[in-house]
Amino acid sequence: MPLEDLIPLGFDVIRPSTDMVPQMPPMVVGLDRQWALHEWMNEEVLVTEIKNFKILYDKMEQAQQYFQDNYTNWASLTAQQKDAANRQAQRGLANLIRYVRDDLASGGV
Repeated sequence: MPLEDLIPLGFDVIRPSTDMVPQMPPMVVGLDRQWALHEWMNEEVLVTEIKNFKILYDKMEQAQQYFQDNYTNWASLTAQQKDAANRQAQRGLANLIRYVRDDLASGGV
């Protein structure tokens, strides 16, 4: 998987010229973050981590809207809806912790 596989996901890939001195590593920039591909790193592993970051980022955006709606409508929710909302909150918290810890081993739960 080349870094360029990340472009359709909204990331920018910067591959500096090979004749630059000092030599700069290829960079991936997006979603207010940047990653550098150092010579000791595996490009495929970095692509997987960045894709997992994107999945978690998208889940955090969805959770924000979901929690906001639940909070606004809590008084009118049935017991089953409140139970489902609480389970979703547990998933959201688990993903938030994974996101904050920078645990990109997976795309979350």
